[in-house]
Amino acid sequence: MAQGRKTIDELIADEERKAEQAKVRVAELRTRQRVEERKRDSHRKIVVGAGAIAHIRIDPQFRQALRDALNKAVTDPKQRAVIPDLLDEQAFQESLRAAAKKAESEAKEEAGQGSTEPAAAVRPQGRGGPPSGKLRPA
Repeated sequence: MAQGRKTIDELIADEERKAEQAKVRVAELRTRQRVEERKRDSHRKIVVGAGAIAHIRIDPQFRQALRDALNKAVTDPKQRAVIPDLLDEQAFQESLRAAAKKAESEAKEEAGQGSTEPAAAVRPQGRGGPPSGKLRPA
């Protein structure tokens, strides 16, 4: 049985349906693009922030410049509460001392668990592949 030709009204309805489907697909693609851009932006912020935090430990001038910028730009009390050590030199120095003390106590604790090597001389293998079971000296 051969199907008859579609009327012009049916052809128009088909094309309108296809156009609506295309609009929905474009909207979905734009949403996915925005999500990917947000992810990329968040990752970029994490990398830049980590680099800046690492650099403030070695460059006092950079630390002061970053502190000045943060004090001007970060005004929300909730956000400021997350970075007090970056906003105040005394708090920064205290956080460094606390981190050093924690690392020292962890090293002592690890050394006290039967290790013959000092904990500071052992470096983890990293993520590159399966662990070899061996520890490398630093």
